[in-house]
Amino acid sequence: MKPKIITSLLLLVFLLFSSCKKETISPIETIPQNLFPLRTGNAWFYTGYQIDTAGNKISGTEFNSSTTIVGQIQFEGKNPFVVIDSLKYQRGTEIDTLLIYLEGDYLYAWIDLTNTVSIPGFVYKRWVPFIKTTGILNEPYTILNLDTTIIVTTGGQQLPLNIRVNITGNIALKEEIQTPLGKFVAYKFEANVAGSASIGGVTVGTFTSKNYIWLSPGIGPVKHETPATAIQPGIRRELSNYRIG
Repeated sequence: MKPKIITSLLLLVFLLFSSCKKETISPIETIPQNLFPLRTGNAWFYTGYQIDTAGNKISGTEFNSSTTIVGQIQFEGKNPFVVIDSLKYQRGTEIDTLLIYLEGDYLYAWIDLTNTVSIPGFVYKRWVPFIKTTGILNEPYTILNLDTTIIVTTGGQQLPLNIRVNITGNIALKEEIQTPLGKFVAYKFEANVAGSASIGGVTVGTFTSKNYIWLSPGIGPVKHETPATAIQPGIRRELSNYRIG
């Protein structure tokens, strides 16, 4: 083969490869550490309001709230932090207590459905994986999967009552959000709840709900939202100040 022909072939091969569109591979987005800084004294302060089904603010529903880590205790074989969540409405104050600790790939929380269900014979309380703290985004996981049957007396008859509750969690995406304190790069945590109750094989009730928390690395929860339903307004809380030790 003549040198000129060889040169032409090499040039052709070069042109073919250089003209091919290069495929861009996006890096895999992972969940950062320290989404919820755990230290006694850490506190987050929010301004909040109710929202309609379109996500719009309902006028006259404003309130203030705070989330504070008040200490650490020994409880059910663990050393959880005690978190006080306080919502201050015009009509009064609502206070919830949350027990959480970090272990392995999850932030665990104590859940007690006993009083929530409030049916004689039903007991459900345990630690559950609440917020995932490692791994890649948009990988749903099971927080709670309950399927239990107890015997209840109704109308003079003893019948089986089946209770099902499923809660899934997901660190769905990374996005920039606006709050009264400014903009934050945050990771959106989604909790989806579905449940049902049936007596003697007949379904007597079902329920679903969604809850969202946006967490910013090194800062913590900067926004909370519970969407509205057809019968109940939703709630949105946005960070107005915080204290991290």
